[in-house]
Amino acid sequence: MDKFDQKIVNLLAENSRRSIASIGEKIGLSRTAVNDRVQRLHQSGEIEAFTLKLKSPDNKNLISVYFQLTFRPFILNAIMTQLNNIPEIKQAHSLTGDTDLILYIQAGSMGRVNDIREQLCQLDSLDKLQTFTALQKII
Repeated sequence: MDKFDQKIVNLLAENSRRSIASIGEKIGLSRTAVNDRVQRLHQSGEIEAFTLKLKSPDNKNLISVYFQLTFRPFILNAIMTQLNNIPEIKQAHSLTGDTDLILYIQAGSMGRVNDIREQLCQLDSLDKLQTFTALQKII
């Protein structure tokens, strides 16, 4: 990757929707030359994908909650579709020990936390559900 490729990558990392023409103007290459370089970078795997990054919400107003779930029996594939339908789930981990699954969610209100809890209560084979609301972030 030469200096022009690096400049192209840096500009696309800032804004993946930046036009080829504007990149060319910024780095002093023709639109065609920039397009060829972007295609080559993509084909070589240097650029894996062009993505969309949403503005982060103001996390100060979000409620962080952990749910611990125990199933009898625990069949992860059977509940994955239902979990994927809850956009507030930020992390989900299957565990060893008494707890089968732990979920970390961020919700906009306690009402939404309660709605999510009710959804989780409907999961097949759910034996136990514990809810832990985070008081403050330490690290």
